[in-house]
Amino acid sequence: MPKKYLVAALSLLAASVAAGVGVLVLRRTHQEPPPVSPTVPRVEEVSRALAERTESRPS
Repeated sequence: MPKKYLVAALSLLAASVAAGVGVLVLRRTHQEPPPVSPTVPRVEEVSRALAERTESRPS
């Protein structure tokens, strides 16, 4: 009986480690999609540039 629990615990541990490794591999391979066009900036870039422009403007 104790061997069954040991096998179950070890297989659960192995499955958890495998899932963790899988998540890490997926995060490293995930890339940001390229912009629609090289001449069209991303929305994030436009909003960041607008925020910078309004911050640097003298009142």
